[in-house]
Amino acid sequence: MGDSALTSLTKEQIDELYKTGAFLVIKNMPPGTEFGIDYASWTVGPKFMGLKMVPPGVHFIFYNAVSKEGAVGSRTGFFHSFSKGEVLYKEWNAKEETLTNLPEPHPSPQSLDTNLAAYPFQHLKRWTSLSDHVTPLSVARTTPSSGYIYSATALLPNPNAAQDVNDAVTIEEKLDAKFVTDPENTMKFTKVDRKGASRGKSGSDLSQFFLDTSGTVDWMMGECGGEGEVLAELQISFIVFLLGHVYSAFEQWKQMVDTLCRAQTSLQTRPEFYKSFIHTLHFHLKETPRDFFVDIVSRDNFLAACLGEFFRTLGEGEQEGVIDKGLVEKGRKFRGHLEEHFSWEFDEGDEDELPVVVELPSDVA
Repeated sequence: MGDSALTSLTKEQIDELYKTGAFLVIKNMPPGTEFGIDYASWTVGPKFMGLKMVPPGVHFIFYNAVSKEGAVGSRTGFFHSFSKGEVLYKEWNAKEETLTNLPEPHPSPQSLDTNLAAYPFQHLKRWTSLSDHVTPLSVARTTPSSGYIYSATALLPNPNAAQDVNDAVTIEEKLDAKFVTDPENTMKFTKVDRKGASRGKSGSDLSQFFLDTSGTVDWMMGECGGEGEVLAELQISFIVFLLGHVYSAFEQWKQMVDTLCRAQTSLQTRPEFYKSFIHTLHFHLKETPRDFFVDIVSRDNFLAACLGEFFRTLGEGEQEGVIDKGLVEKGRKFRGHLEEHFSWEFDEGDEDELPVVVELPSDVA
């Protein structure tokens, strides 16, 4: 478990990694539990007590409890920013089937060395490509207050259930009305709110606003805290979806990608941001298993559609000389990769032939 990544390293290199890396000590995790960090996962054995030589920085730890009959439970995960030489102590809570903080006294990680697996360094570059914009600040801003991310939606009894059930029409609505999402265990993603960002606009300005989502991008930048935080949230939503198995995170990723791809003016005014966006999206698609990607994303082919709009805007901008040449070239290479790897054909049809749909804000009658 993980030690195979060290076979190509010298003793001096291993010693240095041991000195600079962090430790994750886990007490009493049951054998058979599915456990993982970043882009690697394993089934733990009876001697497993955690990880050693974890590179400093943000990492995603996740696990699934497994019953005696072999049934795999829902996934739980959490982000943690490890500092150089840090030791993070956790223990298995059998009743809750989760990890909790291990009370003192703490054993030294050196005394547990033979029970600690080495960090899977063969996957480090892949993890870095998925998370290079993620910071402790972006993790704190977007993840649940509890610190834990659950693939199964955490629900609480609805204090207004009687009224809400009475107002519900269908059986499904009546059942849903009995519970509310637990706010302490819900991702705190930025709401991609095109209607909210359009307030104060009317007529042709409103039509243009929904054709060109740059206004929503600007609003999103303000809500997140800048370009870097938007990219960080895009990466976090993808990680939480892919590794945390949280479907609502995919919906966030989908909305962010769609909005960023259709922002015609932003492509002119934010060239460096969009170069980073292409880089981020490239690794998202590269690291997604092909069959998984096809099953989930191509049901309505939204990604091919919004990327077709993205590439069309880049092409028009190149002809008019209003978009950075480096961005155009990066986009051209990205498109070629997608056409070769996924056999996608991007429809860049005449925009004048498409119907214009104006989405009105809720306060417009």
